[in-house]
Amino acid sequence: MSFTLSLPPSLASPPSLVPPLHNLPPLFSLRNTVLKPTITTSTRQQLFASSCLAAKAATSPSETALETTLTPAHEVVSSFYAAINVHDLSSVTDLIAQDCVYEDLVFSSPFVGRTAILEFFGKFIEATSTDLQFVIDDISKEDTSAVGVSWHLEWKGKNFPFSKGCSFYRLEVIDGKRQIVYGRDCVEPAIKPGDTVLAAIKGVTWLLQKFPQLADQF
Repeated sequence: MSFTLSLPPSLASPPSLVPPLHNLPPLFSLRNTVLKPTITTSTRQQLFASSCLAAKAATSPSETALETTLTPAHEVVSSFYAAINVHDLSSVTDLIAQDCVYEDLVFSSPFVGRTAILEFFGKFIEATSTDLQFVIDDISKEDTSAVGVSWHLEWKGKNFPFSKGCSFYRLEVIDGKRQIVYGRDCVEPAIKPGDTVLAAIKGVTWLLQKFPQLADQF
C-alpha cells in the first residue's frame, strides 16, 4: 500500500527570502561589488618617478653638501695628467690613494701603493721631457666614481708614434677628498701582429679545450 502526500502550491515552492539581484537598488549592488583597481602604465611611471624623487629628497644635507664641495671625478683624473705633463709629482701625491693599485699592461705586474706608483712615474719623468705631453682625446664625465679616458702623446705638438692609449680609473672619497684607488692603462703596441693574433687566440683556445688544466697556469 502506498500513500501520496500532496502539498498546496503555496507550500510546495516557498517564496525566496532574497530578491533577485536585478531587482536590488543600485546602491546595494555598488556596496556589495568588489572593485579591483586598474593601474595604467603611465600611472606606474608616475609612481616610480615620485618614489625616485622621494629617495633623492631623503638624502641627508651633509651628503649633498659634501658632494657639492668635492672635486668631480673627471677633474681629478684630468689634474693627474696635467701634473705628469709638467713633471709635478707633489701634485700627483694628493690625487692617489694610499693603497691605490695601478696597472700598466706593458708591465707584468701592477704597482701597488702610492709609494710604488710615484716611484714609477718619477722614472717616467726622468726618461722624458716636458716636450712630451699627454693629450686627452675624450673623457667620461657622468660618473662620480669611475672615469674612462682615451688619449695620445704629442712631442712639441706633433703626434708621437705608437702612443695611443685608453685608461680606466676608479675613485673613492677618502678623508673628504676624491682620490684614485685603481687605474689601468692600455697602450697601443709598437708591433701590430694583425691577423696573427686571431691565429694565436685560436691555437690557445684549442689547447685549453684539450687540456683545461692549463688554464690554472695563467
